[in-house]
Amino acid sequence: MKTLLPPSELGIPRFAMGPGGFVDFKGTLHFAVNFEDGRRALWRSTGTDAGTTEVKGFPATAGTSTPLLSQLTATPTQLFFQAPDAAHGNELWVSDGTTAGTRLVKDVTPGAEDSYLTHLTAAGSTLVFFREVFDATVFTTRYELWKSDGTTAGTVRLRDFGTTVDVSYLDAKSGNALLFFVRELEGATSLWRTDGTAAGTVQLKRLDAGPDTYPNDVRTSGALTLFKLDESSGLSELWKSDGTAGGTLRLASFGATRSMRVLGALGGYAYVTTTSYSTQYMVLYRVPLAGGNPEPVVTLPNDYASQGEAFPYIDAVSQVPGGSRLYFSVAIGSNGPAPRDTQLWVTNGTAGGTTLLRRPLSLSDEYGSPVYAVTDSLVFFSAYDTATGIEPWVSNGTPSGTRLLKNIAAPAQGGSSYPREFFRQGSRVYFSAYDDTLNAQLWSSVLGGTCLAPEDAQ
Repeated sequence: MKTLLPPSELGIPRFAMGPGGFVDFKGTLHFAVNFEDGRRALWRSTGTDAGTTEVKGFPATAGTSTPLLSQLTATPTQLFFQAPDAAHGNELWVSDGTTAGTRLVKDVTPGAEDSYLTHLTAAGSTLVFFREVFDATVFTTRYELWKSDGTTAGTVRLRDFGTTVDVSYLDAKSGNALLFFVRELEGATSLWRTDGTAAGTVQLKRLDAGPDTYPNDVRTSGALTLFKLDESSGLSELWKSDGTAGGTLRLASFGATRSMRVLGALGGYAYVTTTSYSTQYMVLYRVPLAGGNPEPVVTLPNDYASQGEAFPYIDAVSQVPGGSRLYFSVAIGSNGPAPRDTQLWVTNGTAGGTTLLRRPLSLSDEYGSPVYAVTDSLVFFSAYDTATGIEPWVSNGTPSGTRLLKNIAAPAQGGSSYPREFFRQGSRVYFSAYDDTLNAQLWSSVLGGTCLAPEDAQ
């Protein structure tokens, strides 16, 4: 495919921005290209040179930096995103997939001042999002919930949450609704739901009285959302929600002597890991979704547990919706910023079905390996090898079926392509990778049946 970006002036492959923000809009890949000189652009691709075209370009704005074109969010008929221009600042835009049909939705913060928009989520044909505004009178942030139908008149504020609460950056999509967390600054943490209407914006449940209780590890498995609450005492709680008040329930609690992380759900169980602060061993647990005590499945090995600081932690998790396998990467910490080891695992929820697929992945503290499950038996990730550096790999869920996809970067370019943002669109998996153009470009591989045909092109 086309070379989208000129050679990077940074000269550091792992910092190259490359194309990203991949999204499926009307069956076609759309993505953002952010140039080092401040130019921004919305692009689309059908996987061919001729089919990879710019939809809308944005020139660099005045000042030392231009905000990124970001947060691409698709409804069935409209693609929303945030982009900057000189007259309006960084604001909400919408596209129908054509240059003529790409326009500013509304100057939410009038004039050249930027709007800080978060949580962009499609609720059916409506976009919901938060506008965060710094309130200088009380020296804190005000959180406003908005909705948009893609028109100026139809882009309005639904609710002002004020300055006495904090809205977590974490959220989840539940059907055609957004789930989000609201924490009173000196009090309770609650789970909320919005479908883009005033009547449908409701508090589902008060999760904890607080204060100093924070949500973490929000994972969506099919129609179910799993998350944990961390308390100031060190206690961690596992919760589930189906997007209703009655279906939002605490499943289990884990003590302060270990760190708990949420992986996802398989069948009738939620799966989590706990790592002991004293022994530095990680244990995979399953928790019945219908209620019941956590049950240990298997203890993962740690070759460095007796060698000082070597605390294992979950780095990435991926699962096909409704799938029967969970893929996850584990990093073994060290006294420095970089991990001692990184490993890709797969589990079907049993001890015998919990398997180490590849080690190491990235050993850099400045680049983490992405993990992206395409099907139950095909996962893309990046891994390090002494002969090739950090390159894209694939696995069918078995050690023997785990292999290098392609050695993209030549040794003269630093020996690693640092793949990012694997994304399936139709019969292709797209990603960005640093190649012989001396920048990160758009690459793809064609899927064929249950195996992968390495038709890789820039």
